[in-house]
Amino acid sequence: MGTFVQLRFDFYRRFFIALIFLVLSTKVYAEDKPLRLVTLPFPPWGFHDEKNNPVGVGYDMASAIAERLGRAYVNRIVPMSRVFKEIEYGSADITIILRTPYSEAVAVPVTNLGLSLRAVIWPRKGISIKNTEDLPSLRLSMPIGMKVGKEFTSIQKNLNIMPTIDYPKSLQMFRANRIDAIIGTEQSLLFNAIKSGMNPYEEFGTPYEISRYIVWVHASKQFVEHEGLQKIQTVAQSLKDDGTFARILKKYNYPIPTSGPMPKILPNIR
Repeated sequence: MGTFVQLRFDFYRRFFIALIFLVLSTKVYAEDKPLRLVTLPFPPWGFHDEKNNPVGVGYDMASAIAERLGRAYVNRIVPMSRVFKEIEYGSADITIILRTPYSEAVAVPVTNLGLSLRAVIWPRKGISIKNTEDLPSLRLSMPIGMKVGKEFTSIQKNLNIMPTIDYPKSLQMFRANRIDAIIGTEQSLLFNAIKSGMNPYEEFGTPYEISRYIVWVHASKQFVEHEGLQKIQTVAQSLKDDGTFARILKKYNYPIPTSGPMPKILPNIR
């Protein structure tokens, strides 16, 4: 009988030691490990300034989240395909991207930032795109890794699309008359066109909308498993409510002419 009691005592002692270790290890993960942030490499969301410092709307927003959490962090600007892979496999914790069926499959949407962005095909002036039947005859360009919706993906293999590393490269090909239209988000295309010295009103036609998505803060499933959602949701919402995110948007808001059908370079957060 004494041996049986001793065995039960040893079992429960080991069980509670293991439980305490698990709780403490989770606490160490949450409090001591720097947050790993990844940012898309598309201006104005993520780019390097004249001094080669990483900056951008998404870069600054993700950094603001980490700072308000009171956490050390590392924020890297990486190719789009790596953003998704690192979030999916847990080698990154937080990113700011469009909420799409694909993003929902590989990450956890955390907070709606209220930014509605259109994915468009933007042709040069004089070219009209009324429907997808107009696309096969055009020379198109799109940054590598960009995902713009299932409907477009279903016809993408039948189109003449030249992949590029980023928007500036696509715009360079556009100006050299090597392509007829660029695929991307409306705001990023405007930002990069104006930054490169182009006048969108003179050089671009009417954009053809492919899809429309909302910008969300996303976290890796591994991060949520260890740290939960409530704290990061609360912090992201507070940055939205107190105007921090709006000030970041304004910081990168390039002025453009007020005439013509073009939208503002970046919409205000609603």
